[in-house]
Amino acid sequence: MKTIKDIAALANVSIGTVDRVIHNRSGVSKKTKERIEKIIQEHGFQINKTARILALNKKYNIAVLMPTAESSSDFWYLPKKGIEKASEEFEMHRVSVNYFHFDPLNLNSFKDVFDTLLETSFDAVLLAPIFLNEAKERLIHLDQRKVPYVFINAELEGANNISYIGQHSFDSGALAAKLMSLLIDTEDDILIVKVRKDNIHHSAIEDRISGFKSYFDTRNTPVQIHEVILPKIKDQAAINTLLRKKLTNHKIKGLFIPSSKVSVVANYVEERKLKHLKLIGYDLNEENVHLIKNETIDFLIDQDAFFQGYEGTKTLFNFIINDVVPQKNRYLPIKLLTKENVKYL
Repeated sequence: MKTIKDIAALANVSIGTVDRVIHNRSGVSKKTKERIEKIIQEHGFQINKTARILALNKKYNIAVLMPTAESSSDFWYLPKKGIEKASEEFEMHRVSVNYFHFDPLNLNSFKDVFDTLLETSFDAVLLAPIFLNEAKERLIHLDQRKVPYVFINAELEGANNISYIGQHSFDSGALAAKLMSLLIDTEDDILIVKVRKDNIHHSAIEDRISGFKSYFDTRNTPVQIHEVILPKIKDQAAINTLLRKKLTNHKIKGLFIPSSKVSVVANYVEERKLKHLKLIGYDLNEENVHLIKNETIDFLIDQDAFFQGYEGTKTLFNFIINDVVPQKNRYLPIKLLTKENVKYL
């Protein structure tokens, strides 16, 4: 098959001239255009976008706005691995990925890092819009520049993202509630544990909590749901003190942790051998796997973090390189993990 470079050589013109003819852009004389079109027709040339990109030495830059992963136990460790894997597969396309990391427990960090991203020019952006209002304010700038962007992990209603890849957070919370209803009695209470700073609103987590509460509300059960915020996630002693105070309510039998930080609660339960407490949390990491294997955690809901990063990046690549328009909402399966099936992953 003839490449765009071959057509340019046969027509004795530059690659850029052939590209303008192929895409019907101005700047080419009628005579030259007719000569190029005739060569294209004679050789059965079809647009090979990969070859065109390479021939024109075109480079694409993608920005990734996501939370920092401090260790392999962090949720964001796996999405980054997925992004790296997709980047390797598209390396020949001269696509580079630039990371902009923010502290997921620090609203100002998100704003500052997003602002830094906006000071630079990119062809596309992959991001986790976990702070909704602040994300909306800044996405306007990407819309004005007509920069395509894909969301992972968190949705933002009304945005112009070309796709969202992740779970339906409300439904995953409802599933957690249904599971909890099977583990406790109707006269028992439930404690929802938020591991975050008091003033932080994480959209996906709040949607999970809404789904969880909705399940019990629509069934008019007598179950009472309490909430506590654990703001010092690196201070297990402080976490233990808060949990001890809350668990003086002996009616509490269920603990729902709507994030990957379920281990900080499970560690408290495990150390004190509080086997009457039933735990449901999120995400697959080394700590959580250990705690579900010894049955301290009863159920984990896995979000397929690696796939979110991998597929989100591929979606952007295919959009900017191959003009593939993706599905607007790509909801991933809500995977349920237990002691019995976690070993097969």
